[in-house]
Amino acid sequence: MTLTFKPDSTIQQTLSTLSGLGQILSTVRQSQPVKRTTRTTDSRQTKPKETSQSDPGHQTTSGFKVNKPNPESSTSRTYSPENGTSDLTKSGQVSDPVSNSSDQLVQGYQPGAVTKSDQIIKVKSSKKYSVKNEGENDSCYIGSICETASGELLITDWTNDKVKLLDQTYKVVAHCDLPGPPVSMCSIDSSLAAVTMLPNEVHFIRVTNGQLIKDRVMELKHACLGIAHQHGNLYITNGRALYQYTLDGRLVRELCDLSGQWTASPDGYIYSTNYETVTSCAVSPDGDRIYVTNQDSKQVVTLSRDGTVISTLTDPALDFDKKVLPGLHVTDSGQVLVCGNYTNTIVQVDRDGRQRLTEVVTENDGVTYPMSVYYSKHTGSLIVGMMFNSDIIVFKTQ
Repeated sequence: MTLTFKPDSTIQQTLSTLSGLGQILSTVRQSQPVKRTTRTTDSRQTKPKETSQSDPGHQTTSGFKVNKPNPESSTSRTYSPENGTSDLTKSGQVSDPVSNSSDQLVQGYQPGAVTKSDQIIKVKSSKKYSVKNEGENDSCYIGSICETASGELLITDWTNDKVKLLDQTYKVVAHCDLPGPPVSMCSIDSSLAAVTMLPNEVHFIRVTNGQLIKDRVMELKHACLGIAHQHGNLYITNGRALYQYTLDGRLVRELCDLSGQWTASPDGYIYSTNYETVTSCAVSPDGDRIYVTNQDSKQVVTLSRDGTVISTLTDPALDFDKKVLPGLHVTDSGQVLVCGNYTNTIVQVDRDGRQRLTEVVTENDGVTYPMSVYYSKHTGSLIVGMMFNSDIIVFKTQ
């Protein structure tokens, strides 16, 4: 008899929907004379003001169109009958502490607040590592990099139609073959990642005992390009718009809309039919900022949680190849990193996307045609993947 333990991922998925694990309280006690046998406590608790976000139905800002939630759903198919999906539409709520106490909420503290989003990333050393498997004829094209919550590092290899698992020495220890080139990838929880593929699929791949196992495939009703995950929500672009989905594939709403349309060619490239597109996407750790690349206009657009445009940044260093998705990554501290393909540069911009903070690495650091960038909090390293290059560059940061 063979027994296989399949952990319940509900707890991990539920935690991912929370902005914090609770509240920090300070206890105020007044010293009393020894002779007194009773005391009176002034019980007051300061609660954060409740905020509400209205849906600005059909609001248009700088060409972006914010629409109301749409109940439209997608279809999902699995590789195994044992695989299932979870309904994560209801966020967990943390109740207030008992009001009849002398506890007071520490002023100025906000659960989940990002405090290091504009801290400059500086590199001090680098080393190259080959991620090409034996027997692969084509040079690798590392289009996406992500890390599971437990620290496993995953990369997508566009030319070889694979997702690869790297160990702590950046050696490929496992891979998963895909039916075509992977477009973008993001981490979901401690063992699950999601990969977009043309024309309209999201493949979920799980890390299990050092192996990559196909979990399920979700089919949508539009093209699937950029993908990001935050607080139990999937953000997916189709070249024209940014959509918000639940993890089981139900459409929550269309966040922004541009008039660009994308089509796939037989060679796997993506071609736009006009000059306004929404391609790569990333979300801040607190979920308050959503970043997308307007590829044809060579811009980074910053959106609020409801899809309202906060800023549009045009910078000479952000020169994108129009055939492929530019690398876009937000660190766990909220720092925003963008790959400039043609300038061989990785740029850090501020939290609101209004200005460039620095050029983190350039061609002088060995970076040529960067396609993906990822900062690992587990190792304190900046990892860069490049087009048609079988090496990744790992930069140690200061």
